[in-house]
Amino acid sequence: MAKVLSNKPSKQSRRATKKNRKKRPAQSADMLVNFLMLALSVLVLTFIWSFWNRHTNNRAVAEEMRYYAEIPEEVTPETLIANKKYPNVSVEILNGCGVSGIAALFKDIVHEKTFDVLNTENAAHFRYDNTIIIARTDNTDAAFKLAKELGLGRDRVSIEKDVSLAVDITMIIGHDYKAVPAYQEKKS
Repeated sequence: MAKVLSNKPSKQSRRATKKNRKKRPAQSADMLVNFLMLALSVLVLTFIWSFWNRHTNNRAVAEEMRYYAEIPEEVTPETLIANKKYPNVSVEILNGCGVSGIAALFKDIVHEKTFDVLNTENAAHFRYDNTIIIARTDNTDAAFKLAKELGLGRDRVSIEKDVSLAVDITMIIGHDYKAVPAYQEKKS
């Protein structure tokens, strides 16, 4: 005979539904753990990539380290003869002629000659006729080297030690700055 279908769920189907309900929270917890594992994996891979990139592809750092490895510890007559660089020689440039921007221009010139320019500012007055170089420490060779690099004679170098200034050389630009060979070379 014909069985009549009822809308009422059987006991067996109710049990299956209860089991499914119990499994749902566990499934969502598994999904959360899987998502966290994926996020942590991406984070670890990012760190590995960053480390690898920093330590294998950074050629600028390697070149800079090679550059500093070739620099002598201090300036000696041998380094003057060999025409070595002077990044450890600090220079201050003072505008003694009153022309705006001239100290910044000479800063570029002196920096191109491989000296380290610490600061540029105005001199005490603007009545300097000649450009002069003053050695402030025992490193007088560097002052003569700077004069030579700029095309100035040895007579433009004076020695006035003053360790309180924290620079090796003071350069005062005078009204004759246009006659300085390094300036003429820069302007041409």
